[in-house]
Amino acid sequence: MPFNLMKERLEFIDIDKCECKSTLIEGGGIGTAIETATSHIKVESAANGGSVVKVESTYKLLPGVEVNDEITKAKDSVTAIFKAAEAYLIANPEAYN
Repeated sequence: MPFNLMKERLEFIDIDKCECKSTLIEGGGIGTAIETATSHIKVESAANGGSVVKVESTYKLLPGVEVNDEITKAKDSVTAIFKAAEAYLIANPEAYN
């Protein structure tokens, strides 16, 4: 990852709807490339019995920062986090039972 620290504030969590929203408050490019960043995550049932994770992220970049580079880095980081969590849970189903 392009950073070694991230702190987020949980804005809301709805356990029944399997969704939450958080705001990045420290690290992860805050203050160096990104002014603000929020993520809204929702898990929905899939037709095949699995799940689909939907992530909507909103970023406000600092002046002079190239949009494509920072958005691509952020998207890749979020994808990597979810893929790592998925791989862990598949390999360790006792972790969530």
